[in-house]
Amino acid sequence: MKNILFDLYGTLIDIHTDEECIEFWNAFARKTKKYKEYSPTLLRNEYLKICHEFGKEKEEIEILDVFEKLYNVSRSDAEVIAVIFRRLSTDYIKLYPYVKKMLRTLKNTENKIFLLSNAQNAFTIPELKKLGIINYFDGIAISSDYGIKKPNKEFFIQAIRNFGISGEIWMVGNDYECDIKPAHELKLKTIFIKSNLTPSCEHGATIVGFDYKKILNILNK
Repeated sequence: MKNILFDLYGTLIDIHTDEECIEFWNAFARKTKKYKEYSPTLLRNEYLKICHEFGKEKEEIEILDVFEKLYNVSRSDAEVIAVIFRRLSTDYIKLYPYVKKMLRTLKNTENKIFLLSNAQNAFTIPELKKLGIINYFDGIAISSDYGIKKPNKEFFIQAIRNFGISGEIWMVGNDYECDIKPAHELKLKTIFIKSNLTPSCEHGATIVGFDYKKILNILNK
C-alpha cells in the first residue's frame, strides 16, 4: 500500500482565474453591493490592502477573514461572498482527462490518497464537490486551514501527521519548487508532472502532460 499526496490545481484540475481585469471587479462590486457598496476600483484596492495586512500575520491568509473585514459581515455571509468571488473570477475549471479513472483505480488497489494544496478552503471544497472527486481522498490538507503553504516543509509535516500516515509516501505535483523539491528534502518519492500550469523551471519532468496510465505505472511498480 502506498500513501499518495496529490497537489490539486495544475495536477488534477485545469483552471484559469482572472482577478485582475476591471470587468471582474465591476461584476463583483455589483453582485455584492447589498452587503456594502463600493466602486470597483475602491473595492479592489481595499481587498488588496486587507489581504496584505493579513499576509503580515501569517504565511497563508484565510480569505473568509478578508471578506468579513471588507464587508463587515458574518462568517456565513463571507462564505456566500467567497462563492460569488470565485465564480466571477473563474474563466474555466475542469478535471484533466481520466482523473476520476486514475483515482478510482488507485483506491481499488487499496492505496491511500490525500490532497495537499495551496488553496482556500472556501473555494476548493465546493470545487472538489462540483467536480465529483472529493470522496476519493482519505484526507485533505488545504493551506488556508494551516496558515502555511508549500514549499514550506512544515505544511507537509503537519499534514502527514494529521493524516496519520507513515511508510511509503509519494508526492505528485506540477510545481517543482512547491511540490517536488520540499518532498525530496523530506525523503518522499515524487512524480513531477509538467502540465499547462507548470511554472517555468530547469528541472526535467517525470511526465509531460497529464497521463494517467504513466502515473499508474509508476505507482504500481
